[in-house]
Amino acid sequence: VMVLTSVALQGVQAGVVSDFNHAERCKDSLYMGTPPRGYLSNSFKKICQRYEDKPRYATVYDPRRHIPIFSAYTFKKSDGEKKVDFPWMFEPQLASEKSSSNMEPFPQSTSMHMNFEDTQAVLEDYADVVQYERGQLNPDEHQADPLDKASTYSLTNVVPQIREFNLHRPQTTQQLPGGRAGVHVVGLLLH
Repeated sequence: VMVLTSVALQGVQAGVVSDFNHAERCKDSLYMGTPPRGYLSNSFKKICQRYEDKPRYATVYDPRRHIPIFSAYTFKKSDGEKKVDFPWMFEPQLASEKSSSNMEPFPQSTSMHMNFEDTQAVLEDYADVVQYERGQLNPDEHQADPLDKASTYSLTNVVPQIREFNLHRPQTTQQLPGGRAGVHVVGLLLH
């Protein structure tokens, strides 16, 4: 079973990879192991999202616009609760290929953001914004394991989302197709 979610806006070791098929376990997030094709710009970055040294889901990221355009993950039946005590994270390997391939919490110093703000969203992008909030393409409510939930708190997994949209999104597993685990979910951002 595959669920397609779309949002419209104007406008060996994993990490940043050239091909999802060769990334350790990242291919498992893709429906039938099939990577996205056809609409990908050469400037987009394919990320096998890793947290605590384990691949969690796959993302195609636009570093110019600072948004993901594609996300694929396996839905894992959970209590449907949103976990809010995880820090927001960034992807060091987007700033430098020599950096860690694991997402990391944002540094406390905002001057540190200058090292990677050209390649990805930073916390300040969502500060003092009234109309929009951070909308996760892979919501933490779709993950059962605490570390899988934590991995969804990367800004490479969020798009600017109208606040009211979260109020109408399926919040429990009973509202999702079959309410069962193992469903591959693909999020696609159309601009």
